Amino acid sequence: MNQPNIFNYATSELTQDAFITWLLQWANPIFKNDNEKLHNLGISFLQSLVAFQNITIGEISELEIKQQFHKVDIFVTFKMNDCTYGIIIEDKVHSNDHSNQLQRYLTKISELKTCHVLVPIYFKTGYQVDLSKIIENNYHYYTVKDLLNIITLEKVTAVDNDVLSQYHSYLEIKEKHFNNAEIESNNYLIRPIKDWKRWSCVRFFHDYKEHFNAGWGEVANNREALLAFWFGGKELTSIDKKIGIYMDIVFKDDRLRVNYRIYLKDNVKINIQMRDDIYDGFVPFFKKSGIECRKAKYSHAKETMLLAEITNVDGDFNYIEFVEKIEFYQNVLNEYVDNRNAMLL
Repeated sequence: MNQPNIFNYATSELTQDAFITWLLQWANPIFKNDNEKLHNLGISFLQSLVAFQNITIGEISELEIKQQFHKVDIFVTFKMNDCTYGIIIEDKVHSNDHSNQLQRYLTKISELKTCHVLVPIYFKTGYQVDLSKIIENNYHYYTVKDLLNIITLEKVTAVDNDVLSQYHSYLEIKEKHFNNAEIESNNYLIRPIKDWKRWSCVRFFHDYKEHFNAGWGEVANNREALLAFWFGGKELTSIDKKIGIYMDIVFKDDRLRVNYRIYLKDNVKINIQMRDDIYDGFVPFFKKSGIECRKAKYSHAKETMLLAEITNVDGDFNYIEFVEKIEFYQNVLNEYVDNRNAMLL
């Protein structure tokens, strides 16, 4: 049986910050005589960070590592060949970049003019599909695989340090999760939709967000977080310009659901009679188009309300067939709303 590993319990980004800082501190020349092998590993780690900008580590001095420096997770500075280098490390485990933080951190550190050369690193041990903000802001993407290329089993064995050994074991588990997520995300291209898992949906939603002009992401509710993709939407001007119908695709309980929903703007209220009137008007269009739906249970809502779930989506669809079917469902929605709104003209 494997011994208890503290990093299997301390899994937060703060723990990851601590390990990164700890290993980089060992790169400081003042610790070379304390543990030369661990010092050399720290240098190798530092080298792997700056290598993205073709920088080669030689003799360094004045190594300084700060946590939460102007909200940057880890900020590293050192001198080499009369030049001051800085490294921004935005550290993530599972969460993604948000609130324009990458640009803000880069701008702030650049304004301080504390270094001649700045290397921005997006360091993440979990899997991520959408790298657009990382690329747009000129950060270098550093993965769990990059870290394991430095912290190899051979080096860990040679160093013989409990902290390093336990973290290496933890990283091997993280790498397996990373690999599984990567395989799962690519499976949407080759597997029918009934076999899609969470990462398959994440990748599909990311790849098709522009095609459908959609939004997507984790949505919290009272029971559990779910993954949703929402798009379309037409005002029901025959009722109120603040009320309309749109579509969403939800991955929950290990399966996809395709839904029609009602949106409500500016705190407008809708009662069960109005909801039923909207649904009943939709039914003839469902029947004409061969769409089987289940009317949702009514519940009060502030912004959005489930109207109906489509129940005859073919689980054997590949992703291309699924896209075509979604477009068909959207066209049926448009036809219904346009027809209903035209009654007022």
